[in-house]
Amino acid sequence: MKILFVNPPVGMGYYSMGLSRPPLGLAYMAALLTDHNVEIIDFNIEKKRWRQFPFAGFDIVGISADTARYSTSMKIAKVAKAAGATVVMGGPHVSFFDEDALRSGYVDYIIRNEGEYSFRSLVKYLSHEIPIEEVGGLSYRCGGEIVRTATAAFISDLDSLPFPRRDLLPLRKYKEKIDGRPMTTIITSRGCPFNCNFCSSSQFSGVRWRPRSVDSLLEEIDLVYNKYDYKAINFIDDNFTLNPDRAAKISERIISGGYDLNWEAMSHVETVVKNPGMVKIMAKSGLKWMFLGFESGSQEILNEYGKKSTVEDAKRAVDILHENGVKIIGAFILGALGDNPRTMRQTIDLAKFLNPSRVQFSLLTPYPGTKLFEKVKEKLLTKNWSMYSGLHPTIKLDKIAPQVLNRFLFKAYAGFYLRPPKAIENYPYIFRTLPSAMALIFTNLFSRGYKI
Repeated sequence: MKILFVNPPVGMGYYSMGLSRPPLGLAYMAALLTDHNVEIIDFNIEKKRWRQFPFAGFDIVGISADTARYSTSMKIAKVAKAAGATVVMGGPHVSFFDEDALRSGYVDYIIRNEGEYSFRSLVKYLSHEIPIEEVGGLSYRCGGEIVRTATAAFISDLDSLPFPRRDLLPLRKYKEKIDGRPMTTIITSRGCPFNCNFCSSSQFSGVRWRPRSVDSLLEEIDLVYNKYDYKAINFIDDNFTLNPDRAAKISERIISGGYDLNWEAMSHVETVVKNPGMVKIMAKSGLKWMFLGFESGSQEILNEYGKKSTVEDAKRAVDILHENGVKIIGAFILGALGDNPRTMRQTIDLAKFLNPSRVQFSLLTPYPGTKLFEKVKEKLLTKNWSMYSGLHPTIKLDKIAPQVLNRFLFKAYAGFYLRPPKAIENYPYIFRTLPSAMALIFTNLFSRGYKI
């Protein structure tokens, strides 16, 4: 069969503000389909219009669908279906909200949660090799009813998966860098035990953390380092440092292997504070940037989120990273259910005080599949899913109007980045992301589309 995997374009969200990363999830699925003719098209990178794309040349078109891109994914599905392709959709949004997509008539099948083995089984079914009941984690429509096969088990041995098919991706068109070096991405683990109420990761990937072996990871590092000539890697796990001993061992193997790497990873404030030795060896092996979720400058809001860390922990984590020469991307959330102007000002003030190299301010967003969504679904301002990017108000809050929340988001970014030293430090980043940032600001500040 001829199979096409589609990564839909983003709208006004963080990916339009400087991030440029290959869709490894699609490349992983392609790696299990060696008996078929497989292609990947990333409409964020390729200068091709999806409305004119020749979908008629493919038997199966598989489309990613997270919440912010769901509307665009459905439009692509409509075009692909009209071209005669069997349309399959996967990703977080449709894993939890499969019915609307299936009843549209544009989507034939939905793969829920992890897709590699389920998609391969679906291809076997469509090739008349197995019955449909053997395809785990599948949703489809039959006689007007939505049918869901048994949920597929999460992949316990990630080492059993072949490496993603990077050869199917235009790697050099992805322009993100780490300190001047072209960067690519690697996934070293899946699953998240924290089960935060505003995050769907634990539902989509499971609450059990599933790490790859260090040997498998080093083999992939060697591949991207030597075959693809990448000297910078972003480990995009939600929980790279969940096991500090493993993180330290990976770092030691990078050093002993003689790799000259710049690299980046995500961690948690409390993990950094409790494991300064881990940070030291990571920095020695080439860790240049760490992404940390500080979330709020208000202890009462941190408690609302169920965070185990304190505001004082945030300050100590920054000190430890800076002592080791590691730059920080700090993530903060505005618009918590208990937020008010005072607590949001505390968050903005903390961001300035901690002074990470870069910040990401988000508005609390109730993504489908999260506990937060179930809690506030009667308070949603909109079900225009393209607004669910973390940059638009989506919840009717008790103490803050949407327009006020928009102004706080603007004040947060402007107050942080327009300080002269920070503006000079981040001039290339600001210049690159300015068009998207300005479009977002004007859309939000002058929006009249919210119903209070």
